[in-house]
Amino acid sequence: MPPLLLHLGAFAGYTLALLLLTGQAFAWNETRSLFYLGGRRTGMWMSLATFCATWMSAASVVGFTLWMMQDGFRAFGGSVNGWLLGLVPMPLLVFRLRRVRCLSLPEWLARVYGDERLRRLGGGALLFAYTLYLVIQFRAFGAVAAHLLQLPLGFAAAALVYLFVLYTTFGGYPSVVRSDALNLCLILAGVTLAAGAAIHLYGSPLATCRVLAVRAPELLNPWSSWREGITTLTLGLAWGLGVAANPQYGVRLMAARRTRDALGMLCAAPLFLGWIYLCLTVLGLVGRASFPHIPQTLDPTAFARLFDGTLPVWGALPLLVAVLAAAVSTANSQLLLAACSLCHDLLPQRPLAEQDPFGEDRFLLQNRLAIVAIATVSLVLSQIPLPGILALGRMSWTVVAVCFLFPLYLPRRMAPKQTFAVLASALGVHALLSTLSPLTPETSMLVALAFEGAFWILPGRAGS
Repeated sequence: MPPLLLHLGAFAGYTLALLLLTGQAFAWNETRSLFYLGGRRTGMWMSLATFCATWMSAASVVGFTLWMMQDGFRAFGGSVNGWLLGLVPMPLLVFRLRRVRCLSLPEWLARVYGDERLRRLGGGALLFAYTLYLVIQFRAFGAVAAHLLQLPLGFAAAALVYLFVLYTTFGGYPSVVRSDALNLCLILAGVTLAAGAAIHLYGSPLATCRVLAVRAPELLNPWSSWREGITTLTLGLAWGLGVAANPQYGVRLMAARRTRDALGMLCAAPLFLGWIYLCLTVLGLVGRASFPHIPQTLDPTAFARLFDGTLPVWGALPLLVAVLAAAVSTANSQLLLAACSLCHDLLPQRPLAEQDPFGEDRFLLQNRLAIVAIATVSLVLSQIPLPGILALGRMSWTVVAVCFLFPLYLPRRMAPKQTFAVLASALGVHALLSTLSPLTPETSMLVALAFEGAFWILPGRAGS
């Protein structure tokens, strides 16, 4: 069968399955609780599916694999170790977030710390971070779709994910969860088959390492110098703190049916995520073994061409479909959260009157219009020159960590006005250092957190 027909068949199958599955989640009698959190009725296995699928973005599948090809196990130490360590403190959030019934983490900030300005600050930070992160998903999906369907790279290819994301997000959290269950299955199958095909090229992982030891021995040693070791530790710490404070995971803890469902989800997630990262590590090593002289800058287009040309079709095609699934599964979750930040946390809210039966419908219509607007902005941004996938991810995640880490995990120690001033100042410090200094976003984040922590940890009066 010609490759184009095979690619078209895979793409059409994915599209049909996505439309059928998510279409069943659209509800006639929606409330904002159902739209944002699925009515807090999501069981453990579906919570696990949406948690893992949201986690595995295009930055994880494409960005991490390309990073492995360039830096070897140094990339593993600076990313995967940190990402998985970010899961360790999350059980604390289960009890803390579920104790106060809110629809968003910015609302939770305002309720717990007694200052409505924190809600607007958190909502603005999330809207910025997730709009930026959506650009990653549009870029990756557009590049892979262009390769699969032989479309010109650009607006037309990226517009396909625009349609997918809009559809899977319009039904709110229930449709996101359903699509995430499908996407996680495709990600697991895709990376597993691709890793198996990659191992088949050299016979075994050990044989691959022997080839690397000859062609690029520096990739097998993450501690080749003390400076690189410190850089690796800094990256791992920064990414871990970003994971621990990311609201896209906190929302899934809030939406779980029971506390034990949320805890079970956190216990099972490392098994699925660890397997995926193991498969991607194999892909990165095989890619570098096959192409020892790669350029310093790689993009999703290079990723699609490289592995489609290296792996047999039974490994390459599922891998490319997995990239599509990873982009959609993360984009729809973050788009829903961005719309919630705009409509629920930033825009003025009118109290729902009992005599107004259409008030909830108007609010949900406003949310759907916000979804269209934010997705459109992200689509446009994906077509202009911006930093690469990992750079955009670093920018967005560090903003989230500075805004939410200390409030989520530490007890209230300051008066509400002081809390707002400290968080706003820390975000300002991070923005200035990231844009005007040579520091990386991760280092800027750690400096901002140190600034924030000095005020948070020092004894103070928690007034109202």
